Amino acid sequence: MLSHFDAKLDTIHNSVHQMQDSLNFMKTTVGELEGRVGSNQDELSRLETRIKQLEKQNSYLAERVEDVENWSRASNIRLLRVPEGSEGRDMIGFVGQLLIQLFGQDKLPSPPVIERAHRSPGTPNPNPKAGPRPILVRFLHFQDKLNILRLSRDKKELLFKGNRVHIYPAFSAGFMEKRRLFTTVKKKLRDLDIEYAMQYPATLRVQVAGKRLFFRSPDEAEIFILQHTRKMQLLDNENKIPIDKKRLHTLQNIKIHIKDSIS
Repeated sequence: MLSHFDAKLDTIHNSVHQMQDSLNFMKTTVGELEGRVGSNQDELSRLETRIKQLEKQNSYLAERVEDVENWSRASNIRLLRVPEGSEGRDMIGFVGQLLIQLFGQDKLPSPPVIERAHRSPGTPNPNPKAGPRPILVRFLHFQDKLNILRLSRDKKELLFKGNRVHIYPAFSAGFMEKRRLFTTVKKKLRDLDIEYAMQYPATLRVQVAGKRLFFRSPDEAEIFILQHTRKMQLLDNENKIPIDKKRLHTLQNIKIHIKDSIS
């Protein structure tokens, strides 16, 4: 009977040893896994840092490329709403005479020197609602471009064969999108009768109370508009208070005068 009991104990001891061995193996494995997880986390953190650096570098390079592209267009303008076919076969000669016709010979005695001029690539759209393709013009001298844009702003309405022609600087699509984001803000500034202008590349300049303020994002400009509106409302309320006091004083004098008359 004792031998049978000893055999049972041996079996139990063997099972315990096997379990201990298994636990030790699992402990070692878990330790290795923890080490690998820690290494992976460190590597992941390093990669995240590297990705952020690359994104920042890519953003900088993209801005530089766009800046170079826009500087290459520094002497360019876009003419919109000029009817297709009006140019004939001599686009450069046509544009020179068109500019004189739009602004008048007193403002533009002779056509500026034009290096290149052509319609934007593509075929004319048969749909009349689509409008004619823009004419892209490159002047030989940058000052000529500035002069044409100034004349365009001064005259405001430019007519050619009954069509209202528009003249804009020719910038990249990305550049124009950045400026387009300020559209709502500019409308609010016009409603408030605040002078503003867009500066290169996409900075809003505001002139208020003799000071010039610059905003690089629409959100910054929105905050300024909100603060300015609140300030004007407070000033308006303060200006109304003395008038109300004056009216109250007048009413009190009338009341006293009536009492004196009755007595």
